[in-house]
Amino acid sequence: MKAIAIITPNTDTFSNPTLLIMIRKLIAQNYKIIFFGHQQIFIPSEIREKIELHSLPFNFISFFGRPDPSRRIFDILKLVKQYLELYRILRINNDVKALICVDPMGIVFGGRIKKIINMKLIYASFEIFFEDEIKDPDKKQIKKLEKEYSKKSEFIVIQDIEREKLLKSANDLGSGIKFLHIPVSPEKIPEPYGNTDMKKELNIPENKTIIVYSGSLQNWSGIKKILALFPCKWDNDHWLLIHTHNDLPEGNETKDMIRKLISDKQNISFHNKPFTDFSEYSEFLSGCDIGLAVYFPNYEDSFSGKNVEEIGLSSGKFSTYIMLGKPTITTSNKIYNSLNEKYNFGYIIDSADEIKEGIYNIISGYESKVSGCNNLYNEVLDPEVSIHNFMSELSSYYR
Repeated sequence: MKAIAIITPNTDTFSNPTLLIMIRKLIAQNYKIIFFGHQQIFIPSEIREKIELHSLPFNFISFFGRPDPSRRIFDILKLVKQYLELYRILRINNDVKALICVDPMGIVFGGRIKKIINMKLIYASFEIFFEDEIKDPDKKQIKKLEKEYSKKSEFIVIQDIEREKLLKSANDLGSGIKFLHIPVSPEKIPEPYGNTDMKKELNIPENKTIIVYSGSLQNWSGIKKILALFPCKWDNDHWLLIHTHNDLPEGNETKDMIRKLISDKQNISFHNKPFTDFSEYSEFLSGCDIGLAVYFPNYEDSFSGKNVEEIGLSSGKFSTYIMLGKPTITTSNKIYNSLNEKYNFGYIIDSADEIKEGIYNIISGYESKVSGCNNLYNEVLDPEVSIHNFMSELSSYYR
């Protein structure tokens, strides 16, 4: 059996549509998958039984960076032990020829492994960090290593031409590096998606238009700006449904804002059920009318600056809304602006105060927007062709 390894620092690997499709295609083509990562939020049951799970190796950034020199010998011994274990897993037990490395920390892990165990590195880049936005010394070291190891990739998977340009600039990549564009987008699933009556389940009045925000509730998500629209700048003909698979901790300002607005009988529902199957998630979203996929860079850290500003087609929720034919309000950037101009999938905003105007605009031409969503998915976001190209490239390493 062919064997391939995946290494990721993320806990939500199986909510990433691109990685989920890749893994399912690999399993269908009889690849054995060796998975290195943290404990996942969820793993679909049909995948869990098909993959071999291991913890991440190298749980320290640089063993020479320890402040106490007397600890270095222990770090070196630990490193040797980790390499021996990796050699056993990747070479003795499995003839792994390629390693899919997810995001900067993934390619750093992969680059370290390649130093001792020769194999093909495939860099799957979903987040881009820029040196001038990084303040933390450890993260600066990671960026330095990412730049070094990304140059040793066989090819880089990235979402679109704009993010390719950004990564080339951020990592000083020359023209010799091969890129493969794959939108972060789910495979089309057949209708009907299910029979769940969202309004009945969440006690939303039948006459309300449901505007759904699904995803992270970090500051860059704009969730506080959206909540600040209530009550004066929100039209009560509409209902805001907030979904996240990670509940917020007690005392969190955003959580308190949501609770207060709900207790004040504002048109808001909060839903934090984690979906373990994409069809369940699609069924949930199919009961909504309009999607919100907005990004407000705040430069609070290296994640939330230019990476968010030019999120482009690395937004799984945007692609999922579009796949389901849900007209979407999103923030302005080069990719979304050009796509909306061509396909008329929804409405582009520069600030949260424009959401109300965006909802009116979509409702006034709703069927036309739905048609635009369908065309956008079929012509741009359907991952079938690009995933096929990925699998063809990968199979060449196993001949």
